[in-house]
Amino acid sequence: MAVTRAGVRAWPLLAVLGAGLFLVAVDATVLHVALPDLVRQLRPGAAAQVWIVAIYPLTAAPLLLPCGTLADRFGRRRVLVTGYAVFGIASLGCALAPGVPALLAARAALGVGGALIMPVTMSLLRALFPDRRQRRTAIAVCSGIAGTGSVFGPVLGGLLVQLWGWRATFLVNPPVILAAVVAALRWLPRSPPGREPWDALSAILAAGGVLGIAAAVGPSGGGFAAGAAGCVLLALFVRRQRRAETPLLDLALFRRPGVPAAAAGVLLVMSTLVGLGLLLAQYLQVVLGLSPTAAAARLLLVLGASAAGSVVAPALLERFGNTHVRTAGFALAAVSLGIPAAGGLTSPWWLGGALTGAGLGMALALTSSTDTLLSAAPADRAGGAAAVEKTGYELGAGLGTTAFGSLAATVYATHLVVPPGVPAAAARLAAAGPAQAEAAAHGLAAAPALLAAARAACTLSVQTAAAVACALFAVAVLASIWRRERAAV
Repeated sequence: MAVTRAGVRAWPLLAVLGAGLFLVAVDATVLHVALPDLVRQLRPGAAAQVWIVAIYPLTAAPLLLPCGTLADRFGRRRVLVTGYAVFGIASLGCALAPGVPALLAARAALGVGGALIMPVTMSLLRALFPDRRQRRTAIAVCSGIAGTGSVFGPVLGGLLVQLWGWRATFLVNPPVILAAVVAALRWLPRSPPGREPWDALSAILAAGGVLGIAAAVGPSGGGFAAGAAGCVLLALFVRRQRRAETPLLDLALFRRPGVPAAAAGVLLVMSTLVGLGLLLAQYLQVVLGLSPTAAAARLLLVLGASAAGSVVAPALLERFGNTHVRTAGFALAAVSLGIPAAGGLTSPWWLGGALTGAGLGMALALTSSTDTLLSAAPADRAGGAAAVEKTGYELGAGLGTTAFGSLAATVYATHLVVPPGVPAAAARLAAAGPAQAEAAAHGLAAAPALLAAARAACTLSVQTAAAVACALFAVAVLASIWRRERAAV
C-alpha cells in the first residue's frame, strides 16, 4: 500500500528530497565567497581557513557508504529524517559559533548530517520511480540540484554576506530542513527494515579507508602514512566483502559495464566543479575587483548551464546511452576549460563561454554517471550504490578544494615577484595569497607594484589549475573511447 501511495506522490516527494539535497550541496561551497568576511571576524590562520571549507566534505566522505547501507538495513525514511535533524542542528551551531574550534566542530557535524541525507535521497529514487525512463528524469533533476547547488553556494553566500554577514549563510538551512522533516514524515513511504544484518565491522573498515585517503589529500597533508593506512583498510574491506554471505557492498556492482567509469566520472566532475569554483571566486574578487555579489553573479553562468544540462540529459540518455553522453560531457568540459587555461580569464566573453560550456558538460557527465550507478544495483541494494556515487561526490569536493587549492597556492608563491623596497615581513605575508597581499601592501610606497605582481601570480595560478583540469578531462575522454572500442571487439 505504501508503495502505491509513493507512486502517486512520487513527483511531489521529489521536491521534498531535492530541497534537502540542495542544502547539502550548497554548504560544500557557500563559504567560498563568504570566507573573507569570516576571516575578518574570527581571524583563523591559513591552515584553519582551508579546514573550515574542507572539513565538511572530508567528514561526509568516509561516512557515506556506512550511512547508505544503514538505510538499506534500518529503513530509509528513518535515516533520512535523522540526517535532516542533525543537519539542521549543526547549521545552527555553525551560525552561532563563537570561535574557530566551535565552527570546525559544527561543520564536521554538518558533514555527518549530509552523509545521512545524500545516499538515502538518491536510493529512494529507485523505490519511488521503478520505471527507468521516469527514474532517469528524476536522477537528472537530483543531479542537477546537486551540481547547481554546489555552484549556487557562492552566489547565495555572496548575497547573504553582503546583506547580513557570513553567519546568515547557515541560518537559511533550519527553516527549509524543518519543512522537509514535516513533509517526509507525512508523505514519504515507510520502507520496511532489511532482513539482512548490518555489518558494523565492514562499515568501520570502509569509513576508515576513505578517511585515510581523505586525510592524505586533506589540508594538513596526512601524506603517505595516512594514504597507505587507508589503502590497507580498504583492502581488508574488499576481502571481507568477497567472503561475506551478505556483504555490506556488493562488489559485483563494479564488474558491471560502465560502473567504474561512472564512479570516476563523479569524482572528476565534483573535484573540478568545487576546486575551480573556489579559485574563480577568489580571482573574480581579488584580481578583477568585483564585489562578492558581482563575483557570485558571474558564476550563475555555470548554474544556468548545469540546469540546462539536467533538462536535456534524460532525452540524450534515452537516445544515445550513458557511455556516449558521459564521453560527450567530458569532451565539452575539456574544451571549455581549455579557454581559461589558454589565457581567456581576462575576457568576460571568453570566460563566460568557458563557464557555460563547463557547466553543461559536467551536468551531462554527472547525470549519466549517476544513472549508471543507480541502475546497476537491485532495488534492495540501492543504498550501497547511491553511497558509492555520493562518496565520489564528497571526496571529489574535498579533493578539489585541497588539491586545486594547494596547486594554485604553490604556483602563486613560486611566481610572485616581490618588488624592491618591500619589507621581508610584508613579502612573507603577500606570498601567502592574493588576499593577504592586499593587507601587506597597505601603507607601502611599493603598494601598486606589489598588488600588480600578486594579481599576475594569481591569474597564472588559476590558469594552471584550469590547464590541469582540462588535461584530466581529456584523459577521461580518451579512456572512455578506449573502453568503448574494447567492449565492441
